[in-house]
Amino acid sequence: MEGRIPRWEAQLWSYVSSGDGEHCPLHSHCQVRKACGWCVDENKQRISQLLDDRQFTINDCDFIKCEGRRLGRVFQLVELLAESYLKMGQVCCLPVPAALVGLVDQRSTVEVRLVALRAYHGAIWHLDNEWIIQLKADDTSATKRFSLLHEAFHILAHYRTSPVFRKRGAIQGSFNELLADYFAACILMSRGWVKERWAGVKNLDRMAQIFDVPNSAMGLRLRQMGLI
Repeated sequence: MEGRIPRWEAQLWSYVSSGDGEHCPLHSHCQVRKACGWCVDENKQRISQLLDDRQFTINDCDFIKCEGRRLGRVFQLVELLAESYLKMGQVCCLPVPAALVGLVDQRSTVEVRLVALRAYHGAIWHLDNEWIIQLKADDTSATKRFSLLHEAFHILAHYRTSPVFRKRGAIQGSFNELLADYFAACILMSRGWVKERWAGVKNLDRMAQIFDVPNSAMGLRLRQMGLI
């Protein structure tokens, strides 16, 4: 996606640039928050912990109250971004190939390395004309896929925001990290495919297997879409 970008994408990066990285830049006038009295930003720490929970159950999502609603405007734009990359990659079947990460910066190559990370599931480095994405070596394949697409959002934001994807350190649960998680979820679990498969499957474990994602990520996606 080089050259001019769509107006909606320019709007997304404008919102991200205008924020402090810790909180939603639209929090004070978010219509979704005002309508349902529940805010993703105000629950970001809990959502982050849920995604990292290996003993996840559907009941862990009960605190999410916006059932059946789309999330706020920034999240809607992130979902449009994810769908645009699925279209660009001509993805037509499941599971979504993690190789889509190679499309996020067509000026640089992307190398994935498995390393013994301790505090995080993934990290990125830019060296010369190459991106290095480090993934935690002992994570499951599904978690590595989710982490990989999470880091892909950071690569996109590196070039699209000014100043460069601001955030105050690597604090778990920061708003920018939440956006990266949502991007990964929307790419790996496209809304249309999730609705279609859930109608026939109705089983969280099986859905996670079909989409090759962590159970916690699938559970959160289903809850945010109002399907559970």
